Amino acid sequence: MLPLKKYLAAAFISVTAISAGLLAAPAPNKWLSTVAVTAKGAHVLGNPAAPKKVVEYLSYTCGHCADFEANESPAFKAQFVSTGKASLEIRNMVLNPVDLTAAVLARCGGKGKFFGNHKQLLSTQSVWLGKTKNISAATQAKLKAQDFSGFMIGTFDEIGLGPIMQQRGITPAQAKACLADKAAFNAVVGMTDAGAKLGVRGTPSFLINGVLQDHVHSAAELAALIK
Repeated sequence: MLPLKKYLAAAFISVTAISAGLLAAPAPNKWLSTVAVTAKGAHVLGNPAAPKKVVEYLSYTCGHCADFEANESPAFKAQFVSTGKASLEIRNMVLNPVDLTAAVLARCGGKGKFFGNHKQLLSTQSVWLGKTKNISAATQAKLKAQDFSGFMIGTFDEIGLGPIMQQRGITPAQAKACLADKAAFNAVVGMTDAGAKLGVRGTPSFLINGVLQDHVHSAAELAALIK
């Protein structure tokens, strides 16, 4: 057996080595936390000087978009965004009034919150989208009267988006203020109009360096085009 002092010294070295290992966290990837907002109000993740600029047009009520976010986007981000080879810009292609509500809500909290909100809304899509039958006649009447913020706030309450956004640290009062924000509404509608003019007909749809891609639905298909 080692003398006590030597044993304690050896044990101390082992403990400090273990502690250092436990405390040392990997440095966050800077490109996966770099977010910018374009002049049109779209959010861009990654290296602003990336040689490949990928744009995703999406709808928050689109099942294929939710599937892409869950099963394809992580691989794309790991291979291209985290390495600085590509950036990913999210643009809205609003398909219906409930989609409009989610699209405006995703912007709540500023650019640092956007991609987390985006993921949260798509990952819980089956929960809140299944409650659209709860949208009241009074809320629907606001839509007919073109009271869009009134419709979105009513929809927010009636399909249960409050608890979902609270998980993102956004209170119902904050969320409703966002839904009443005319600038956010105009940005979402503007992106949708611009996408239609570009020829976007379905979601998700992708542009690479400004060129609309046909029949691209997976990270592997995007990777083949980027390479």
